Amino acid sequence: MLFENNELESNQLPKVENLNFEPLKVQYKKILYINWSLFFLVLPGLPFLAEIIFETQINFWWFIVFYMILIIGYVIGLLVINIGFPLKGFALRDHDIVYRSGYINNKIVTVPFNRIQHTEIRQGLISRILGLSKLKIFTAGGHNSGLYIHGISPEKAEQLKNFLSKTVSKYE
Repeated sequence: MLFENNELESNQLPKVENLNFEPLKVQYKKILYINWSLFFLVLPGLPFLAEIIFETQINFWWFIVFYMILIIGYVIGLLVINIGFPLKGFALRDHDIVYRSGYINNKIVTVPFNRIQHTEIRQGLISRILGLSKLKIFTAGGHNSGLYIHGISPEKAEQLKNFLSKTVSKYE
């Protein structure tokens, strides 16, 4: 058999951006808001902690500037979550699963089915209350090479897990 490696025209390749991505559940946005808010509940204590550790008096105006920056950062973060949320989603194709996320740092991750080792469904406390799950897809490639699909219903997570398990077994 003769090996061929023909050139492909890059402008004729299918675009992953044109896929019909299934959106995440809107309740997941609440989790993002809660996480962001909890992060900003801890930050206001930093100047007081600095005063205690370094035993110095911090100028009153530094507090004002710090808290103004904190409030601006909090609002910008909420806006980024709100604008970026509709961009998150996943799509299945014949040989892979694609996950898209990010507004500022737009990221598209494609995991071929033949690289998937196993899958698992996870639920945190807040996720369970809101009726959400995340599907973790472990791949052959190391510790950080997997994929999380957050913000899907437990039924959808189970459905995807079963589909991926059946599909992956075809590649073994």
